[in-house]
Amino acid sequence: MVMQTGSMLAKWKAEELDLCRPLSPEKEEAKLKKTPHELLIEDGRCVGHAAFRRLGSCIELSTVVIDPLFRGKGRSHLLLHASITRWRQDRILHGSSVQPPVDLAAAIRGEKVKDKVWRKHMICFTRHPSLAAALIAAGFQHSQPRRRWWSLWLMKHPNGELSTRTYWALILNRLLLNLPILLFGEPLPSAAKRPGLIRLWFQRRRRIFHQLSHLSHYCLFILSADAPFTTRPQSDAEDMQERLQAMGLDVSIHAHARPEGSSEEDLEAWDEGRKDETPFVDLTEEE
Repeated sequence: MVMQTGSMLAKWKAEELDLCRPLSPEKEEAKLKKTPHELLIEDGRCVGHAAFRRLGSCIELSTVVIDPLFRGKGRSHLLLHASITRWRQDRILHGSSVQPPVDLAAAIRGEKVKDKVWRKHMICFTRHPSLAAALIAAGFQHSQPRRRWWSLWLMKHPNGELSTRTYWALILNRLLLNLPILLFGEPLPSAAKRPGLIRLWFQRRRRIFHQLSHLSHYCLFILSADAPFTTRPQSDAEDMQERLQAMGLDVSIHAHARPEGSSEEDLEAWDEGRKDETPFVDLTEEE
């Protein structure tokens, strides 16, 4: 099962340029053993994945991905439910002691001891409306821009609700993740054309350029450490749609006309909301 999950993760990451650099199935398998994560398994097959990482004073929910064959069917809500349950219960994930501290003096006096909040806030970045809708339904709040020192107090920064410690940890983490891509690149798809040397250098680093070109489109969602674990009813769908549109996320794709001359696969992707923009470098053209 783990080996199959490693190969699926490598495939999903290779296809989704918004995710981190894919590794070989063997290395993805080894990484799963060392990284806190949640898997969504159906009929013995991995159809969803979400990973946790400590990021400053927060826990980041990263690499949230659903198998393309199972998208548009509510799997992301199930995956987020399992992830939030793990986040709420796992003290080790937060770096907290498994044994809560005991106030003996208060216990002797018969006072009621108030439990301290040991959880860290959980954050998630995404630019996809479907995941944004699932995050809001799970209780996440869209981060509002604020003036901070890193914007010289002149303008509101979209990540202004992050603490300084978390913001620096975020920058360092992204640099460490993208440094191997910048230095060594990543393999091209098997069906990609073999261009000249200069264009080949850029194509092997297409993930960095893709993410930089969409940098302003990534929205930050925050789940407060003391937030109640509730899911929003279906009656809130219209309100959620208005909130997503206010964030600049296009949620009206289902109302658009289908493009003429499309294949059955393209039409299915269009109906399920999986139709996305063309990557920064088109590598799908065969020789």
